Amino acid sequence: MDAYPGPAGDGGGNAPDGREARLFGRWQLSAAARVTKLLKTRLSRMRNRAAPEVSRLVDAMEWTLLSGGKRLRPLLALAASEAACGDEDRGLPAAMAVELMHTYSLVHDDLPDLDNDSVRRGREAVHARFGPAMAILAGDALQSMAFEILAEAGEKIGAGDGCIRAVGLLARAAGPMGMAGGQAEDLAFEGRDPSLDERAAMARRKTGELIAASLACGAALAGMAPTGLARLGRAGLAAGEAFQIRDDLLNLEGDPEVMGKAAGSDARRGKRTLVAGLGPDAARARLDVLAREALRLIAPLRSDKLDRLLRALVARES
Repeated sequence: MDAYPGPAGDGGGNAPDGREARLFGRWQLSAAARVTKLLKTRLSRMRNRAAPEVSRLVDAMEWTLLSGGKRLRPLLALAASEAACGDEDRGLPAAMAVELMHTYSLVHDDLPDLDNDSVRRGREAVHARFGPAMAILAGDALQSMAFEILAEAGEKIGAGDGCIRAVGLLARAAGPMGMAGGQAEDLAFEGRDPSLDERAAMARRKTGELIAASLACGAALAGMAPTGLARLGRAGLAAGEAFQIRDDLLNLEGDPEVMGKAAGSDARRGKRTLVAGLGPDAARARLDVLAREALRLIAPLRSDKLDRLLRALVARES
């Protein structure tokens, strides 16, 4: 990522300051841990009230939700909230909600009738440990929990209009015109030769929409106006498509020990990814263009955290 413009506001391509990088790293760890703790507390309270049969469902939810992960989407929501109003706490409900929605999508993606992956984040996928039926229910419950938390936010932080916007943004991002639609395209394209435009649209829907919603939901709860939310959404779509390209490159070339899941599965299943259509070198060039566009769109916010997060998003190794 060294070729990109420097962190927000410097415009000069300078190497990141070591102290700022360390502070950012500490913030990442503490903010991710904070979101994880809030989710864990909520699940514990749920388990305490649940019948034994329902406790098994909560176990399945917890197995995947607390199994690790970088919490990139929650961090985007928190950084966007801080950029919008100076207070990342306003974005906490959005941070929790987008992580729940993302985790639900992973649980269902791994099912035998979809991607049929038995390992996630270095351990058994939910369906491999609890069975496919319980995995379906766990995914459903995680999704419902996301909207429950956002709906509560209007009262807890006094962000009624922003809460309504955030609910709508997340629902659209996860629905047929967003993530679910992209997953449907992913299935339908197997055995076909879709155009590059079709592959790019699939990547934006399948991955980009939820990343865009992570930014916009956090900023919506912080009171950002619709024009600003639209700009953040465009940045998220560009970053999300780049993220999907990176994911596809890692699937093709990555180290399973680092990634925590099998490599080469896309090629074995004949997945019609952008990397398969463009080839690795051209895909990397497209990733570079998309990353630059995302950084350009967030530049007016002058948020070092958002800048660094988007860079990390598209340069990851796992």
